[in-house]
Amino acid sequence: MRQKFITTLVLCALSTQPVWAQTSDPSDTGQTTSSAEQSQTEARPQERDLTEMADGGEEWVQEYTSSDGEELYQSLCSGCHMTDGAGAVGAGAYPALRDNPNLEYAGYATYIIVNGQKAMPSLGHFLDDEQVVAITDYLQTNLDNDYDPDGTVEAVAGIRPAEPVNQNTEEHE
Repeated sequence: MRQKFITTLVLCALSTQPVWAQTSDPSDTGQTTSSAEQSQTEARPQERDLTEMADGGEEWVQEYTSSDGEELYQSLCSGCHMTDGAGAVGAGAYPALRDNPNLEYAGYATYIIVNGQKAMPSLGHFLDDEQVVAITDYLQTNLDNDYDPDGTVEAVAGIRPAEPVNQNTEEHE
């Protein structure tokens, strides 16, 4: 009984302390700010730079030139879908791409890669048609998927919207 009381007392004391691991600013006192104040706070420099690169469209395509499906998957997709394609559940639900019957035909994956869906952001604004085909080919022939790759550059071009979608709208958040 005494040990439970001491443990509870220690946990209560620790929970009242600020959590320093949640901030990269050691001078942060842990005081909360209103959402209006937070929206006025400038983004961290690296976030701002990445956003500018992603919004740049064609400049990003020129900078990201890999055409290897596995490299593209490991760079862009594995963070959510895992390196082995097993998917994950945690902060969100990331579907498994391993042994996935939806990948039998490239059209499904191509559409989602180019246009996004729910929590999956569209990648079509900075991947060219050949890169999208490389990813779909990789998905269809790896990660325990044994499908004949049927993606084409023409199919990717046909799936792209006539007018690019604004990534900063509520429907993509």
